[in-house]
Amino acid sequence: MARFEKGQGKIGGRVKGTPNKTTQEIRDAIQNVLSNRIEQLDNDLNKMSPAQRWMILDKVTKYIMPALAKNDDKVEHSGEISINISYTDDIQPNESDLDPEEDNDSMPF
Repeated sequence: MARFEKGQGKIGGRVKGTPNKTTQEIRDAIQNVLSNRIEQLDNDLNKMSPAQRWMILDKVTKYIMPALAKNDDKVEHSGEISINISYTDDIQPNESDLDPEEDNDSMPF
C-alpha cells in the first residue's frame, strides 16, 4: 500500500469544485416542484400566519439558494463610541382624540 508523502498531489476522488450530484438533484427537484406549483404555493402561503410563512420560506430556500459565507471581519477601534437612537411615530393622533380635560394617567381601553 502506498503511503502519502508531504508534497505529493491528490490521487483519486472528486476534483476540487465539482458539485455533489445528490445535492444538485435535490435542489433541482425542489425547484421543479416549486416552479410547477407557484400559484398554489402563493395561495397556501397567503393563508398562513406571517411566522409560518417565514418558517416555510426559510426551510425551502436553503435547498435552492447557496448559503452565504460566514464573515468574521474584526474591526479595532480605540476611543469613545456614541450611539443615539430616536423614535418618531408616523401616525399623528386626531385632534378629536385629544381631550385636554381627560386624565392623562388613564388608559383609553
